[in-house]
Amino acid sequence: MESMNNFSEELEHLIATRREEFNKQLLPQMQQNYAALGSVVKILRSNLLKKGLVYDDPYKYDSRMTEIKVPINEGFADSERGTVIGSRLAQYQTMIDFLTNSYQFNCSFLTPQRIAAMVALNKTFQWSALNENSTLPNTRAMSEICKSLHSVSDSLTGGLLRDSLGHLSRLDTDINKTLRQLARLHREEYKLTVRKNLPPDIQVTQADIDAPIKLLKTIKKSFAAKEEKIPFYHELVLEVLKEDYGSDSEHLRREVLQHLNVAQKEDKKTNKQENMRPVLVTGLRILGTTGNHFEACLTKIMANQEVIYKAHTTIFTKFWEALRRAFNMEEKKHEITLSIKDPISNLQKKEIIVIEDYIGNLTKIIRVFKSFSSGASDIQQRLTGMSNEQLLELLNKYIVVCNSYLKTLTALDDYYKSVDVILRAKIKGIRIELTTVRNSVIKANQCRAEYNASVEEYSNMKELGLLHE
Repeated sequence: MESMNNFSEELEHLIATRREEFNKQLLPQMQQNYAALGSVVKILRSNLLKKGLVYDDPYKYDSRMTEIKVPINEGFADSERGTVIGSRLAQYQTMIDFLTNSYQFNCSFLTPQRIAAMVALNKTFQWSALNENSTLPNTRAMSEICKSLHSVSDSLTGGLLRDSLGHLSRLDTDINKTLRQLARLHREEYKLTVRKNLPPDIQVTQADIDAPIKLLKTIKKSFAAKEEKIPFYHELVLEVLKEDYGSDSEHLRREVLQHLNVAQKEDKKTNKQENMRPVLVTGLRILGTTGNHFEACLTKIMANQEVIYKAHTTIFTKFWEALRRAFNMEEKKHEITLSIKDPISNLQKKEIIVIEDYIGNLTKIIRVFKSFSSGASDIQQRLTGMSNEQLLELLNKYIVVCNSYLKTLTALDDYYKSVDVILRAKIKGIRIELTTVRNSVIKANQCRAEYNASVEEYSNMKELGLLHE
């Protein structure tokens, strides 16, 4: 009896600890995963509609719905694929949005019944098992459609498709893992309730467990007589009897405790890695703030170029400009030789730029940077659909881009200030803007270093055997 009490106390403690972990960490993370899933599905569906591989669904769900309505997952004729999958994909996207925005992501709200509905919704399209041999009609058809999209897409669209499907697969896997573990927690919570409400004078033998019908009827009658009605689940009550009174009870109890402990450790490991994702996003947003400062630099450079151009305008150049316009001749581009200082070797090197091309390229980069800091941009949706590795690659790329423009803009600033002493008073400097950009790059670098340090620490712990797959 003492052994049974100790087990119940330890089980109750583990369940309470696990429940708190779900409420504070795992379920908020699952909500974020569902939000990310919805964003990627939206992008994928938009591409499929543009390519004419699926058709839009005019049906709208009732905005007053309070529970999930799982889309149909039955077979259909190949000729109906575009229409049927278009409709079911639209319904699936609507349900994911409803789930993300209307459900409460805590243990009390996500009951076993709601978990079952979420699992069924996830099976509408099994992103982690997307193949043409799937036994589920929607998944099989979606695999065929994505294959068609890949065959008619350019390399960029094809790459985005692969990235989207890869991210959907990871999200699908993580969400279903959390749901399975939450279902297990509810299962153990119910079994703990059963233990607390078993008749105090109950006598259970191995013979009762081998032929439990009579014993289960007695327990069911006892539960029905209580003021607070307790649902009776035959299978789970029998599990309690085996774990507490069976010949193999010690082994079964150890498995229960071990499962709760192992799941807790595994999720802490997973969340530690997943929680580093915001660090990468923050780094990109910091780089996004450089867009306005680069734009200020660009405005001043164009003004400086105009000052120099006007100063060197003669009667001949005016005549040539009029002639060029009259005959619609292409405008001559201007080359500038810059002296760029290598910050590592401290050596100067010459670089020739075509100022018109340089301005055009910088204008494009400014748009990219501004999109990083704009929450409503298409870039933000793409960032949501990217893996940590892809975000890191993007951060690395644009830190390099920033550093490259810092070098050339510094050299341009020196060039304009030294090109003509007489014009010096009219030239606008960009040192303040460059300093601000440089500080932003330093902060973005810190985010990158923080993420890399976390990955390295995780890898080292794994090699030392402190973490397990």
